[in-house]
Amino acid sequence: MNIPTDLKYIAPYIQRGQELSERDPIVSYYAQYYAVRMAINKGPSNKETNAYLSQLLDKLEQVKGTLGANNEAITNDLVGYAHIENFALKVFLNADNEDRAGKASKKTAKTFLAASIFLELLKTFGDLDPEVEDKIKYSKWKAADIMKALREGRTPTPGAPGEKQEEGLEGGENITLDQDMPIQPPSSISEFPSPPSNFTAPLPGNASAEQPPTFSPPPPDVEAPSSSSPPPAATGQQPDHVSPNITPSNSSLPHIPPPVQHQPQSSPTKTMPVQPPQPPAPTPAPVTPAPVVNPTAVQTSIAATAAPTVDPGSIAAAQKHAKWAISALNYDDIKTARLQLLTALNDLGYNQQNNFGY
Repeated sequence: MNIPTDLKYIAPYIQRGQELSERDPIVSYYAQYYAVRMAINKGPSNKETNAYLSQLLDKLEQVKGTLGANNEAITNDLVGYAHIENFALKVFLNADNEDRAGKASKKTAKTFLAASIFLELLKTFGDLDPEVEDKIKYSKWKAADIMKALREGRTPTPGAPGEKQEEGLEGGENITLDQDMPIQPPSSISEFPSPPSNFTAPLPGNASAEQPPTFSPPPPDVEAPSSSSPPPAATGQQPDHVSPNITPSNSSLPHIPPPVQHQPQSSPTKTMPVQPPQPPAPTPAPVTPAPVVNPTAVQTSIAATAAPTVDPGSIAAAQKHAKWAISALNYDDIKTARLQLLTALNDLGYNQQNNFGY
């Protein structure tokens, strides 16, 4: 079916849907469904356009029947939204990684445009989140910026304007977006780069930092760390050298005999001189029992140091990276899931420097 001239504005969505008909029928269905809905809303309505849309609707019904009436990606908006979002983010990520690695090309620009189209499909389920809208705008701007640089014979500038580039960023595999080749999600992608400063991450709820419990001060003979010293590594286990229930008893202490007082000897006769009294034996210094180590206090202290204060912005960032990790797992992309989870932990204050809180 040829797209009527009056409906040429839906051509990009139809094209993406046709490219993915075999690789990802769910995304293919929603791309063409979105195109039909857009055409019905915008028009124009005439004999040619109505005939085309009627044929396209019949085709979509057939696809829906092939996918199955119980396919939750079609019948459940939450599942459908998650499926489209996961796919769109992977396409966006693929282009963004390639751009930030300094390897932007015409194909990178096409990938950015495709990402903007796939992200726009989320309008099927309602209003877009601000973060998604920002990604759509960024993708379109980045595609135009790359093409402009190539036309001028210069290397495209990686990332957003004025944004610092991350060191050691790995580039992922590329998605071919040419008209004669279907889009294939990459088998492995690297860590999602830091979005530009104008990207906003919505905070799903008010997060309040948990107040650390109070704990007993250390024994007098233990020197407390100074304010300039780095905090101790957070740990979730009790140190090996702390033995539970260490309570010294009097029976374990050495017996100290009382001091012996020497009485002067009395003279048997008046003619014998009286010997002066001998000085008393020195009294041994009292033995100070070892301080009692309370395991509960130790554990409470450990718990207090292992709960860093996290600001709401860091919590929102951690939730975002955890969400991307789940998206990667849906595509069996273990490498990306691991990197995203590590990034989420780092947002919460846990990293290799503090042994991830252990």
